[in-house]
Amino acid sequence: MTGTLCVTVDNLGCALKIGTGEAVRPDPDEPGLRALPRVLDLFDSLGITGTFFVEGWNGLHHPDALRSISSAGHEIGLHGWVHEKWSTLTDDQREVLLFDGTAALRGAGVSPVGFRAPGGYRGSRTAELLAELGYAFDSSVDAATEWDPVEVHALAHGLVTIPWHWDMIDYWHYVMHPEGTRSPAQLLEHFTATMDHAIRTGGLVTLILHPFVSFVDDDRYAAVRAFLAGAMASSEVDVVSAGELAARFRSARANPGC
Repeated sequence: MTGTLCVTVDNLGCALKIGTGEAVRPDPDEPGLRALPRVLDLFDSLGITGTFFVEGWNGLHHPDALRSISSAGHEIGLHGWVHEKWSTLTDDQREVLLFDGTAALRGAGVSPVGFRAPGGYRGSRTAELLAELGYAFDSSVDAATEWDPVEVHALAHGLVTIPWHWDMIDYWHYVMHPEGTRSPAQLLEHFTATMDHAIRTGGLVTLILHPFVSFVDDDRYAAVRAFLAGAMASSEVDVVSAGELAARFRSARANPGC
C-alpha cells in the first residue's frame, strides 16, 4: 500500500513573543526567521512542496520572507495574528483576527489558502468565517478527537480539514513530550515508525515542523532531513502539501467513480 505524508511548517518571526509580551518589535535575527532559508533549501533539494502556516503579523513586518516562501512554490496558510491561544478567544475576537490576518497576508502579496489554529484547536465559528474569506482548507483539530485516526474530511460550509496528531510535531517531541525532551534520534525513530504504519494501512501522516525548532540545530536538522529524504525516495510514500490533499479530497467527492 501507499502512505501519504503531508508536509507543513508552522510559525515565523517572533510573532509568538509579541503576543505574549516577551517582545515589542520585529527581530531580524530571530532564530526561526534566520532558519527559513535552510527550510526552503531543504525542500528545494528534495523536491518538496509544503504548506507554511504563518501569523498574520508577519504580513506587516516580514513581507519579504512571505514572498520568498510563495515564490519558491509553497503554499501560505494563516496561523492567527500573533499566535494567540485560539481556543480561548471569543467568536468576535476570532472574526477580527481572521479578517485582519488575511488582509495583512494579502497586503504582503501572498494569498493564504488554508488556516491552522494556534494551539491546535479550531473553536466555534472558525470554519464558517474561513469559508466566508475564501479559504480552501483548515488544518486544526477538535479537542475531543485529537487522537482519533487521521482522515481528511469535510467540515460545514464547504471547508476541507487536514487533521494531524500531536506526536508528529517536532516541538511536541523536544518540548512537550510527557517523558521529557526526546533526542533527534528518538524523533527520527518515531517519525519513521509512524510513516511505516501509514504505508501498511494506506493512511495519512501530517508532519508539522518549526524553523526555530528543527532548523537551527544541526542534529535536529539532520533528523528531519533523513526522514524527508527517506519519504521522497520511497515508492510507497506520496508526499503532498495540505492544499494538494484538500484538492484531491474535493475531486474524489465530486467524481466518486473515478
